[in-house]
Amino acid sequence: MTTDTPSAAARRVEDKLLAYCRAEALLAPGDTVIAACSGGADSMAMLLFLLRRQAELGIRLLAAHVDHGIRGAASRADAAFVRDFCRRSGVELLLYDAMAEGVQVPKAPSEDWARRLRYAWFDALAARYGAKVATAHTMNDQAETLLFRLARGTGVHGMGGIAPRRGAYVRPCLCLTRAETEAYCAALGQRYVVDATNTDPHYARNRLRRQALPVLCGVNPNAVPAMAHFAKEMRELDAYITAQAESLLAQAAAGPGRYSLHTLRAAPAPVRRAALYALLRRCAAPARSQVEALCALVERGRGAVQAAPQAVFCCCGGYLHCAAPEKAPAPSPLPPQPARPGHYTLPGGYELELCVIPAEKYEKFIKNAPKSKKHLNCCADYDKIGRYLWLRTRQPGDRYAPPGRGGHKTLKKYLNEQAIPPAQRALLPLLALRGEVVWAWGGGFAEACAPNAATRTVLAVRCLRGPGIGREGEDTDGSDA
Repeated sequence: MTTDTPSAAARRVEDKLLAYCRAEALLAPGDTVIAACSGGADSMAMLLFLLRRQAELGIRLLAAHVDHGIRGAASRADAAFVRDFCRRSGVELLLYDAMAEGVQVPKAPSEDWARRLRYAWFDALAARYGAKVATAHTMNDQAETLLFRLARGTGVHGMGGIAPRRGAYVRPCLCLTRAETEAYCAALGQRYVVDATNTDPHYARNRLRRQALPVLCGVNPNAVPAMAHFAKEMRELDAYITAQAESLLAQAAAGPGRYSLHTLRAAPAPVRRAALYALLRRCAAPARSQVEALCALVERGRGAVQAAPQAVFCCCGGYLHCAAPEKAPAPSPLPPQPARPGHYTLPGGYELELCVIPAEKYEKFIKNAPKSKKHLNCCADYDKIGRYLWLRTRQPGDRYAPPGRGGHKTLKKYLNEQAIPPAQRALLPLLALRGEVVWAWGGGFAEACAPNAATRTVLAVRCLRGPGIGREGEDTDGSDA
């Protein structure tokens, strides 16, 4: 149990966290904040801080916990620990159980697999609640990240490490070391769990934590804060170079897709490299080798580099030419996430809402719905599918049984029949049940999911905005989208 009157040591930690949140503009009055809590020392310290200073910060606080289904009884015990703390503290807990949700856990799940699962759910929560997600990364995590990236190869941008904020994510504990979070919990009498996988040498990050960092701290006891300070300076340097690169491109522009070699060569090498990287990003996701090849091309002043199937850079007549129209990179497809009732704003301009309707209100809902195919096919038996339903985009081998078509077909064939433009297909929202597509934007639910006399609750999908849809689901082109 935590004490109501914190020690001077605990107050110093809280004051440090408050000052950091204000300096980095992480939280604002009125924010809904979802604290990602594993039950370990770092996340318990963060949740305690946000809970104790909630009124002062002016935030609405929730907590979220993920059981990846990797550690069996141990992970269930961790979930129970967090659930009990939140119940006693009056904090609403959002719990995700991968096994209960029907997620297929790999035989040897990697850190990256667990991270992608975790963040896909956090992304969904942030969208559903209009919230910021607070993660408990500390200076130690920052140091481990820097070492990991150095070992794999990185540049100025990568050496910026973990940013205090990225999109909906905020990291209020980046100003603390792991020792400080443990001491803060101890000062408040708060227990925490210890994940045994944190010592498993199978994971590269654990080897860095247990072998490399102690050696560095033997050289300098303040190595961890020093590396965190270095990351902050690298973020500032990266922001400066990026701004200079944008200015350089504006100065070198000599028409659509054409840039003065003289102006590019006259710029400092780091700025020129950042500018060429930015040019490549307009056509493709550049690899290090492509950036180096384009830098060499500009230095040489002649020749060509193919950056993507439809994009070729060439030098002639004193200019760098891009043979393909420059365009912003396409948005990334939606990461798979559990489909829960709520509002979703998705890549590609799609916007939809998932609503759960009691059976007794379903008949009235259908009677009042506009008489169009997309509304009649918008409902499914939620008791059958809700627990295992995923919101995602297409995957290789997807099959779909469009309503009224009498059987399954490949999703690719269905999209071809519907003349869905290729550029839209990668972002098209889908609902999948145990690996099979059961709802597609523009197609509706498969007939096997339709409500019947035994249905107790109904899931309704409202397509609010997207290709062929205006505001509040009105057709703009007469399609069934």
